[in-house]
Amino acid sequence: MVNKKNWLGMLAVVLAFGMMVLGCSSTPNSFQKGSGGDTTILLRQGLEFDLAFREVAFLLNRHGFEAETIQPEVGYIRTRWNYSWNDKGTYLEAYRVRIICNFNPNRTQLIVKAEAEYLDGKDWISGFDTRAIETLRTDLNSVVGN
Repeated sequence: MVNKKNWLGMLAVVLAFGMMVLGCSSTPNSFQKGSGGDTTILLRQGLEFDLAFREVAFLLNRHGFEAETIQPEVGYIRTRWNYSWNDKGTYLEAYRVRIICNFNPNRTQLIVKAEAEYLDGKDWISGFDTRAIETLRTDLNSVVGN
């Protein structure tokens, strides 16, 4: 028969291992698998494109998204992967989010997409981040939207 001290020790090891495995394999609650994760913002009438473009770039930077590709002549911004945009706000190697912003050709709308990926073993699983898209939609609407 196993004594109480050994049994409690084994239980603690099993629980610690289980929490470690679950903690490493879980994705943030805001991750949604598949395509989607975009929103359209109608730009405020009379807002000059150059100012709108700068405001969008500034707001992305303020939220921790560093621009990787900026093409103002076509109204395009793509950020680097952000490994800290998650529920805990800490760096996670297995979860990343980036933002893609496109102005439509007549520059009356802004399309914002929040791509997200999580690492499942050796494969990145693609999807989008609902918290990022909701946060950016609210903030961008207040800055450049109607």
